[in-house]
Amino acid sequence: MRRLSCRPAGLLFLCGISCWVWAQERPALRGFTADHSAAQRALEQELHRQPRTDQIRLYHRILTEEPHVAGTAGGKRVADYILQEFQRHGIQSEMVEYDVLLSYPREVSLSLVVPEQKKLANSEEGYPGDKDSYDPRVDPPWHAYAASGQHQGQVVYVNYGRREDYQQLDRMGVDYRGKIALARYFQGYRGGKSLEAEQRGVAALIIYSDPAEDGYVKGDTYPDGPWGPPSHVQRGANVYDFRVPGDPLTPGWASTAGARRIAESESEVLPKIATLPISYADAQHILRNLAGAPVPAGWQGGLPFTYHVGPGPAEVFLNQEISRERRKIYDVIGKIPGRSHPEQVVILSNHHDAWVYGGVDPSSGTAVLLELARVLGQMQREGWKPERTLLLGAWDAEEYTLTGSTEYGEEHAEALRQNAVACLNVDAASSGDRFSASAVPSLRRFIVEATRDIQDPAGGRSIYHRWVENTEAQNVRGYGVDVGGSYPVPIGILGSGSDYTVFFNFLGIPSIDMLFDGPYGVYHSLYDNHFWVDRFGDPGFHYHRAMVTLWATMATRLANADVLPFDYLEYARDFETYTEDLRKLAGSGLQLQELDDAIASFRRAAERVEGILDRAARGDQDPGRAAFNQALLRVERDLTHPDGLPGRPWFKHLIYAPLPSYRAETFPGVREALLEQDRPRAQGELERLSRAIRQAAATLDRIR
Repeated sequence: MRRLSCRPAGLLFLCGISCWVWAQERPALRGFTADHSAAQRALEQELHRQPRTDQIRLYHRILTEEPHVAGTAGGKRVADYILQEFQRHGIQSEMVEYDVLLSYPREVSLSLVVPEQKKLANSEEGYPGDKDSYDPRVDPPWHAYAASGQHQGQVVYVNYGRREDYQQLDRMGVDYRGKIALARYFQGYRGGKSLEAEQRGVAALIIYSDPAEDGYVKGDTYPDGPWGPPSHVQRGANVYDFRVPGDPLTPGWASTAGARRIAESESEVLPKIATLPISYADAQHILRNLAGAPVPAGWQGGLPFTYHVGPGPAEVFLNQEISRERRKIYDVIGKIPGRSHPEQVVILSNHHDAWVYGGVDPSSGTAVLLELARVLGQMQREGWKPERTLLLGAWDAEEYTLTGSTEYGEEHAEALRQNAVACLNVDAASSGDRFSASAVPSLRRFIVEATRDIQDPAGGRSIYHRWVENTEAQNVRGYGVDVGGSYPVPIGILGSGSDYTVFFNFLGIPSIDMLFDGPYGVYHSLYDNHFWVDRFGDPGFHYHRAMVTLWATMATRLANADVLPFDYLEYARDFETYTEDLRKLAGSGLQLQELDDAIASFRRAAERVEGILDRAARGDQDPGRAAFNQALLRVERDLTHPDGLPGRPWFKHLIYAPLPSYRAETFPGVREALLEQDRPRAQGELERLSRAIRQAAATLDRIR
């Protein structure tokens, strides 16, 4: 029999006899024997007791003290601080350097030149009481990697800048080719908007934050409320990392010393047009001076006048120099070695770089990671050890192309593919009080069980029960979320846009992305700072503390489980749903029987494994744990293919991939072939998908 994750003597030392007795009386956790379940619950009582809101707030203030863009002195300061804190808490730690292509603003200007003269692309205004809003070190509005150059021309309003928006303009007879397009944020990722504009022959693209999405239409604006004030600007990277993330010059391999690098001209992810973000305080001067037809239904934003599509007579002059240069970035890696299975790792993932201060994104998550390290370090000094290794990853340059995590995942691909149990990603911990999660289907039940066991800071209910009452799916980035599954809560499916991407889409590691969401109108702006979080995002830092307890609970359950708590029957249900969607898209021209048969095999295997787990929970059967766990680890990898998806081979997962909007696409190889009306390729992709699902079923069938 395996040793307990926390021996009874240790439990008595940590939380006393009453805690041990209480833990024994609760139902057994999925994946644990009855004795080990009691030990785990007692451990969790201590994990829930120790986090301190005052300590989290202090971490947050220190992290957000100055701008810390990746590749700058401020970014290195934050990395050094994280390493120092990990080491102070007794966590085995190292700093890992990568030499990658980053990007910075050298000169940025935008002016309305016709029918009037007006300077645009202004920085945010300062507000009394928020000292950070006056910091002269803050960069002007800009998009990393955007093409440099000068452009003057008439403006066309293109709504959200999606394919369907340009198609609507085509139907209206509006000529946007060679013009400067003005799009609003939301309904897609800025890189997807840029690629669409580039492919449509647009000369340059300006993207603004409309008050309908994140300004006064939503509610009170900063500094009186959480929504974006007139001058707020959403900075960000303009890069096509839905093709391949990571360093643009090392696509698919790590940017280690001496690594081969391609020329910038060979990169598939660097944009060829100039793009620039502006505020709605500036955008209104362009929009007021557009003529042409009034906008179609659904295109009107929140400014108090009728929008027109143009082109012109509004004419702007854009002049920008955006550098692309190699600089060092710094991942900070902490490890708490496992006792029984040190080679197996549970990844706790967050990034530490920000476009300015990163109050929510990412410093709310980084502060939580530091408090988690403090709590786990204290328990480690008192004699506790997890059964599997916990890896705390504080990644750099996520804001550019998910760079730090991607380079680490590519460098350690073989070991991670072999031994990683799961990735638990907390990019931002809290911009409000509504729990939001996206996950691989096999971990939905795991999320539900964990959130049922942690009290919501609002009191009286668990996180789960409050989540059930607030079922509107949210996403702070505005990229859109598709939900799936058989639970009465909106658990999203994984697209992209955060650091789980390399672990899930490239390596086939089951992943979760989670946060406490809420009104958040200052994303990637100067106002996303300590003052905003302290006053609006999470006053008292109570939801930050709740995330520490939830993250610690999930991490230690995965680390200590006798049998990994994956639910592949939930995956089978999703396969069936995705197939019905595919059937509607394909019509009668695609033979889906092979896929139907593969999914039926997978369902039968998953049902049989669930039966084994049920009998084990009752004590009627004791599965061979090592073989059982190896098979459970293997299933997600079976759903990947080493050749990846056609046209973007970095993305190995055959069930999910991100669209240019970052939204998740299901059965992407087949679906993309159908949308391109390539029936032979669609049939080939269908056969490859069916083989992968059959292989996953065969892996489950090996469990006895």
